Amino acid sequence: MSDILLGLDKLREKNHGDPLDCVVDNCIEYKVENRNPCDSGFVLGEYIETDPGSRNILDDVEIRAVKDINDEKYIYPINIRNFREFVGLSTNESALNFISEKALGHIQTGQAKLLIYYGYEGHSKYNGDCLLAHYDEFELKLLDKKISLDNVIYSDANTLLESSVGKIKFILSNYCVNTTNRYNNIHKRNLYHGPNKFSKENRKLWEESKKVIRDKYFLCYNRLPKSHRALTVLSLDIHNNLDKGIVSFPDYGMSSWDVVGREEDYLKSNHYGYLINDTDIESKYESGAGVLKKKLPLVLDKKDFTICHSINIYKISHYLKSYFTIVTENAFQPRVYDGDTVYFTEKIIKPIVNFHPFIVVGNAGYLKKLKELGFKTFEPFIDESYDDIDDVCERFLAVENEINKLCNKSLGELHEWYWSIENILKHNYYHFYKVVGPDEQKRFLNELKSCI
Repeated sequence: MSDILLGLDKLREKNHGDPLDCVVDNCIEYKVENRNPCDSGFVLGEYIETDPGSRNILDDVEIRAVKDINDEKYIYPINIRNFREFVGLSTNESALNFISEKALGHIQTGQAKLLIYYGYEGHSKYNGDCLLAHYDEFELKLLDKKISLDNVIYSDANTLLESSVGKIKFILSNYCVNTTNRYNNIHKRNLYHGPNKFSKENRKLWEESKKVIRDKYFLCYNRLPKSHRALTVLSLDIHNNLDKGIVSFPDYGMSSWDVVGREEDYLKSNHYGYLINDTDIESKYESGAGVLKKKLPLVLDKKDFTICHSINIYKISHYLKSYFTIVTENAFQPRVYDGDTVYFTEKIIKPIVNFHPFIVVGNAGYLKKLKELGFKTFEPFIDESYDDIDDVCERFLAVENEINKLCNKSLGELHEWYWSIENILKHNYYHFYKVVGPDEQKRFLNELKSCI
């Protein structure tokens, strides 16, 4: 018998023996205004596959139809795209109404554990779309279904959460760490170690770059024009640093979300003003909007800014032609808004696995959590006290100051510093591939197993 049994209400016939092709998300029929908050493509599959894209399930995991489960204990997973819609806060229904009668009975008696898997990003206690923000409403929905909180597990990527949320068990799911590690190890093109011809070539290019001064100071990817990313790119341009870097940023209408509703507000105060608590500072950035708009779009590895893949083949040349990465993470917020969450996406993994030091435009405590995972950062050359600043405007100004300090150095000085921290860059690279990456899948499944 497998260590972990997953129970699904519906299974398709397998196609060509594909173990995951049979899977149908539980509660997939549930709709909110024609949206399917439980239609995820069974994202939990990323944690139970042997290799990314292989569709082969780990030996200690089994998927079975609930109707065929008798006395065994099992996990009943609901993969969700939106927690608020899953709970049904805007309707009289919830996804819980779509659990099969047999599975609901098993959850009520404790034979099955209900897993709410929100396996993408972490969300805020105050304003986020997550269990923390809607705990009371969710508890009432569970009690209405006679489901004990002891029989419920919740999972998302917020590293600030403890082992439980209220009385509900919490399991951290660092989705991007898991998928990136497994994808890169399978496809090899992103690696700098091992006998594969791609990884050997990448390693050779990196080591030979020690002999020449690189063309640019930094790399900064920005697909969605979120408020803090607009501020970052405006800051780079205002301080005459934009041309010193390799930078992407969309023009209005190019991405799947423009932040502002009107083109005339793009890069203006309505785009980022809530992050700034000083009208003079806000005016400084706004004054550069017209000049920057004329330079847009800034296109690098993709022309279609609507495409979002957390894992892909890297443009290695971007890293070999620059010395550090400005990481504009998904969240950069005041603590009382969305700032009580720290989660790691591909945006920080990419510099780590490409031997790049980094400055992070992210939530307070981000670097602290990164170091708790065993990674090293770059003090004293970079003053990283910005990581401790709660006030979001002050934090951004502190980050801006460090970017300006690095950009005011010569490329020769950066080259010397870069190779002086070679051991730190190698430590981070190998720590990801030898420890953090491979341990993520094992840790998640072991915690899940302990709940059965």
